[in-house]
Amino acid sequence: MYFYKISPLSPGFTLIEVLISLFILTLGMLGMTALQNEALQYNHLALLDSQAQFLLADMTERIRANRGNNSYAITYLQEPQSAGDNCEEQTCNSDEMALWDINQWREKVNSEAYLPQGQSQILFNPETRIYMVSIRYHRSMSGNFDSSSGQAMVSVTTRI
Repeated sequence: MYFYKISPLSPGFTLIEVLISLFILTLGMLGMTALQNEALQYNHLALLDSQAQFLLADMTERIRANRGNNSYAITYLQEPQSAGDNCEEQTCNSDEMALWDINQWREKVNSEAYLPQGQSQILFNPETRIYMVSIRYHRSMSGNFDSSSGQAMVSVTTRI
C-alpha cells in the first residue's frame, strides 16, 4: 500500500485566499445590485417623460381637431369650468367640446397614475395663433428640472 505524504508546499487554497476571493465576489455583486437600482430609477424617469409627451400630444391633437375654437387657454393655477355635457355620448358645439377636452386632459395630468404632482397650462397668442401647451411634474432625480423644487417642465409649441 502506498501513502501520499502532504508537504507544506503542496498546491491548494488557503483559508485567507478563499476569504479574499469571496470578498471580491461580494463587492462585484453589490456593484451589480447598485447598477440595477440605477437602471430601474432611470427607467421610471423615462416612463414619466413618455407620459408627459403623450399628454402633450393628446392635447395638441384635441386643439387641432377643434381648430375654430380659441378657448383652450388655461393657466397652472386656474381651475377649468365644469363641462356640463358628456361629449362622448352626445353632440357638442365647439365651446362645449373645448371645455370637455380641457377637463378630460386636466384630469389625466393631475392624476397620480400618469404623473406625480402633475400640473398643466395652455397659453394662446391670438395674433400669431400659436398655442404653447406645458406640463410640469415632480421629478426627484437629475435631468431637466429646477433642483430647488424638483419640478420637471415639458412643453410643446404649435401653430393652429
